[in-house]
Amino acid sequence: MKRMFLAIAITGLLSAAVFAQTPTPPSRPATTGAPSAPAATGGTGAEGKVAYVNTAAFRMGIGELKVKLDALNIEFEPKKKEIQSLEEEMNNLKNKINTQGSTVSPQVRNQWVEEATEKEKNLKRKAEDYDALGQKRLAEVSQPVYEKIGKFLEGYCLQRGIIMVLEGGASQQAGVLIYAAPATDITEDFMAEYNKVNPSGAAPSAAGARKP
Repeated sequence: MKRMFLAIAITGLLSAAVFAQTPTPPSRPATTGAPSAPAATGGTGAEGKVAYVNTAAFRMGIGELKVKLDALNIEFEPKKKEIQSLEEEMNNLKNKINTQGSTVSPQVRNQWVEEATEKEKNLKRKAEDYDALGQKRLAEVSQPVYEKIGKFLEGYCLQRGIIMVLEGGASQQAGVLIYAAPATDITEDFMAEYNKVNPSGAAPSAAGARKP
């Protein structure tokens, strides 16, 4: 049976949120006597840098998030072991039916089959319950941190003249990001700055500004 318990989807974790912050650029003063510029049909003509970030790296690279998710994995470890034990019992009984079913009476074999069916139903029910609970707890634990990360990213970008941030993994999979120079990858620097201002266990700051 395919294992239904997803380990709370934590270990694979967080295709996560895409943070795209586009600060409004300052307006340019009009030049006296200069002809009026034609109305823009697209963007605002913003001058700035475009960067990308790999949010999947946050799981291990941002200390505050890692601490919370590691604690959540520990919280669900007993449930994970329970599911594994139930699955092993069910598989052992099915194997017993397949290998010994022909050596016992039909009544005994039917009893084994009924037991295996009940174990499978119980396993499925518990796996679904634990998975739903895990997803709920994952959101409770990670969403506040991702909101802080989003606010920090906005300040980080404002300080560095970055007007747009793409989520690297999602952009590549969607075929949006065809090429990016290594210098446009802000993942490591952003995580380092976040960890510097927001040490694990400490209340993070709302902005990613560099200290003078």
